[in-house]
Amino acid sequence: MATLTRRTEARSGRLLDISRLLSRLHRKTPTGIDRVELAYVRHYLDHAAAGGWDVRFALTTPFNTGLLARGLGENIVRSAVQRWCAGTDDPASEAAYRAVCDVLARPLDTDPACAADRTPHRAIKRAQASPDILDKRTEALIAAAYAQAAVAGPAAARRRDASWWYLHASHINLDHPRRLQWLQAAALPSMFLLHDLIPISHPEYFRPAEDAHHRLRMQTLARRAAVVIFNSRMTGDAWDAHVDAAGLARPRGAVVPLGIEETFCAGRDGPAPAAAAPYFVVVGTIEARKNISFLLHVWRQWTRDGRTPPARLVVVGRRGWESENAIDLLERSTALAATVVEVAELGDVGLAALLRGARALLAPSLVEGFGLPIAEALALGVPVIASDIAAHREVGGAFAEYVDPIDGPGWLAMLDAYVQPDAPRAAAMRRKARCYRPTTWAEHIGTVEAILAGAV
Repeated sequence: MATLTRRTEARSGRLLDISRLLSRLHRKTPTGIDRVELAYVRHYLDHAAAGGWDVRFALTTPFNTGLLARGLGENIVRSAVQRWCAGTDDPASEAAYRAVCDVLARPLDTDPACAADRTPHRAIKRAQASPDILDKRTEALIAAAYAQAAVAGPAAARRRDASWWYLHASHINLDHPRRLQWLQAAALPSMFLLHDLIPISHPEYFRPAEDAHHRLRMQTLARRAAVVIFNSRMTGDAWDAHVDAAGLARPRGAVVPLGIEETFCAGRDGPAPAAAAPYFVVVGTIEARKNISFLLHVWRQWTRDGRTPPARLVVVGRRGWESENAIDLLERSTALAATVVEVAELGDVGLAALLRGARALLAPSLVEGFGLPIAEALALGVPVIASDIAAHREVGGAFAEYVDPIDGPGWLAMLDAYVQPDAPRAAAMRRKARCYRPTTWAEHIGTVEAILAGAV
């Protein structure tokens, strides 16, 4: 059985699992789940610094779960903040943002007669995107954490105070149930944040056997969680249906929408690119369920039809699983080369600035558990055109436009409506977006804490 090594202290506190955070520390930019986990640890560390709970960090290895020394855990969090959130409020301090601005400032060459001679799209893809990096300090920090967690000692921590909770904000290790058996021995109440059940409901969008791994994760939650937090009602409904069908236990559950970073709460006041032509933005890992290939086909048709004014599409996100169709279009389509910009990595400050200047955010996904870019764009007062799926409607409400994810003519009509700066429909949605009130991370975690207080 896995054990939680070292001993928690007697006073109340929060034990945060940072296993995923450490495993992703080599990445230059975080994924959505990475950002959620980092938001949790940053919030609780700030609360601890202000005299709140005792905050400690746990790391699960293949051998056991270890309680990290306080200083080491804090250094890991600071390293993640420095890597993923460092920088000034000036987006121009980020090389990727400067590169995007340079492309957007160039006049568009959409003359069909030049298409055959046009160099395929190369904008800010591999040449500008930083590879995964491991500097010596980060390497040493990761090695020290795993060594400490693995050899810290065999004693299982015991629950000493009713207000100690173990918090797990990602899905890591949940498909290895034995790694969390220490929770039972420790008698430590636990909260897990469930992001989605998409690998089970839509296995075609994931690597082979990922649905089986996700079923194991759901079994672990059912057995070990005192509280399960759902990021959306859509996720909560999917959980309810799954546990009923599988005959699993049903821990206490609650829907608490995800928060957004303060960078996106500043509204339209702030820097934006000086663009030579209107542009739209799509944000997310380039993978099948994000429907980027469909959007590129729509965009190619729209630009071929000679819309006025011509516009650009900026695709922000890394390349992921099952993205070959989209990649082929990005790399080989001369028809798209003049108007599509791909940027693999962009920090929050740069993304917020890019969104401010956009005609709209496009969110064409086929299925989602939440829809963080929608909340971020609307918080900035930027219109959103989203696929008509349950999670998107939860996040965007009446503040966004919705189109069937495979309705080509519908997407073409939306692009027509929003490319014109004075179009009545677009202007009305811009005014409406200014009234959008997103959930902040302080509000999210405050709601979670109220739920935990009522669960013991």
